[in-house]
Amino acid sequence: MDYRDADDEYFELVEQHGDELFAVVGRTKFPKTYGALLGFVVKTNSLKTAMFEMVDTNNPYAFKALFRCFCDHYIKFMYLFIRFLNENDDAVGDDYFNLCGASEMLEYLDSIRVSQSLIGNEITIEAEKAIHKLYPQAAGMSKRQLSEASAKFKYRAILRFLNEASPGIISQERPFLATIVPSYALLSSFVHGGPWSDRDMYTYAGEEALDDCDKQAGFVFAMTASVLMFSVMAVSREHKEFLPLASKVNTIMRKYLSNDSSGEA
Repeated sequence: MDYRDADDEYFELVEQHGDELFAVVGRTKFPKTYGALLGFVVKTNSLKTAMFEMVDTNNPYAFKALFRCFCDHYIKFMYLFIRFLNENDDAVGDDYFNLCGASEMLEYLDSIRVSQSLIGNEITIEAEKAIHKLYPQAAGMSKRQLSEASAKFKYRAILRFLNEASPGIISQERPFLATIVPSYALLSSFVHGGPWSDRDMYTYAGEEALDDCDKQAGFVFAMTASVLMFSVMAVSREHKEFLPLASKVNTIMRKYLSNDSSGEA
């Protein structure tokens, strides 16, 4: 099965069950965590669609920049999912929305302050009031405390957590993370404009460059489908009526991976 055909089947399931799945979040014991997980269903699907378009338009550079972004999303999703399974409460969702949200806001406000100072404007930003209004659970925490608390959502910290909390999760037997981890640093060059991306561009005249993107696109489909499957499995702990959906997604994934060479690594 081609990954495009598998994605068509996957998307049909999303269209059939997406609305009802999102609708139950507010009626669960863990609305923040489920909300975060399902948010990654939407975000990874959006990135997947964009990467498919980059394959269609023969744009390996943009594909790799998007793939690096996709890797960040997938790794962060796995942290949320595994931690939720281990803790069985809403803490990880709360940390994600409040601690990470407040930390991002501080970084944003600092960037505004710096950018304005560069053009000669001195402005006063009441960061504490902004955080108290939008992220009350993070109110009273210092910038350092927020930075340390949100650091658990950073790439290296997540890898350490996954390795400790779920030994063997990064292995050849589980190809998704095993594919992401070795490529992560090199892919950063495409996001930040590093010199490795220049070296890579020299290969774009050959067909192999797009072939590599096409192979990676198959992995992207399977990882996107796994995000939905794991999210549905989580929600099904309370709403068992969604268990058949998780099974259907798993069937599509396995049918694709068993027939495509990109799923053999």
